[in-house]
Amino acid sequence: MKSFESISRILSVAAVCLAVFLVSMPARAAVLGDEGPLNPGDVLIGPCGVPGAMGPGGVNDDFTNRSINTGIANVAPGGLTNATGTVVFRNTVQNTGAGDDVFLISVPTAPAGFMIEISTDNGDRYVMLNAADPTVALPVSFRAAAIVMVRVTAPAGLQILTGFDTVVRVVSTVTPTAANETIDRLYTGFIRLDRSATVINSASNAALASPGAEIEFAITYSNVSSVAGVGNALLTAQNLVISENGNSAPNNWGETTEHIVGASDTRGGIIIGDQGGSKSLTDIVSTLKAGQSGVFKFKRRVK
Repeated sequence: MKSFESISRILSVAAVCLAVFLVSMPARAAVLGDEGPLNPGDVLIGPCGVPGAMGPGGVNDDFTNRSINTGIANVAPGGLTNATGTVVFRNTVQNTGAGDDVFLISVPTAPAGFMIEISTDNGDRYVMLNAADPTVALPVSFRAAAIVMVRVTAPAGLQILTGFDTVVRVVSTVTPTAANETIDRLYTGFIRLDRSATVINSASNAALASPGAEIEFAITYSNVSSVAGVGNALLTAQNLVISENGNSAPNNWGETTEHIVGASDTRGGIIIGDQGGSKSLTDIVSTLKAGQSGVFKFKRRVK
C-alpha cells in the first residue's frame, strides 16, 4: 500500500512539472516572436492582374507592352514618327506584406521628352510626376491589390518600330527596403513589313523583266515586340490587313503585268483578289503574336 502511495505521489509531481513545462513553452515562443518586425512590408507590381510576372531577368523587369497608333502610318522602317502619341498602361500593385501598407509609386527611369502621369482612382484623376511631385502614395490593405494607371505621352520624332521603357517602382513605407519594379514599354508601331520583288522565269536573266517574264512579290510581316518572360502583357496583332495595290505609287505593276493565280501565305492568311485580271491583292492574317512572322507571296507576268 505504501509503495502504491509513493508511486502516486511521484506521478503527481511529474504531472505538475509537465504542466509547468507546457505552460512555459508559449511564453518563451512569444518572447522570441517579439524580436522580429511586427508588421513587415512587402510588395509586387506587374502587368494588370499579374503582379508577380517574371521578365527575362526576374521580378524587376517584367513588362507591359503597348503601341501608339498615331504618327506611324505609312512611315517606313527606320523613319521617325510624325505626331505625338499617348498610351495608358494598367498595372497591378499587390500588398504581400504582413499588414496594411502605404506604397510610394515613382518613375526612376523614363525616356527623354516623355510625359508620365499616374492615376490611382481608375483614371478619374492623373498626377504628373516631376521634380516637385516625384511620388504618388497608394494605400493598400493587407493581402489586397490595387490598379495603377500610367499614362505615357511620347513626343514626335521617335524611331519607328522601337520600344521605349518607362520603369515604374513601388516602395513600402512600412519597410522602405521592400520595393519592386515593372516596365511599361511603349512601341512606335510593332508590325514590320518588308517588301521584295524577284524576276523569275526570264529567258535573258536580265535585271529588268522582259515581256513574258514572271515577277514574284514577297511581303514579309513580323511582330517585333518583346516576348521573353512569364505572365507579361504582350502585343498581339488581330486581323492584320496587308494590301498591295498595283496602281498605287510607287507600284506600277497593275497595268504592266498580269496576275498569276496561286498567291500564298505561310501563316494561312485569307487572300482576296487572287484571280485573273486582278490588279490588287489583300491578305488578312487573323492573329500574329509577339515574335511571330510570315510571308505573303504572289506572282505577276510582264505583258
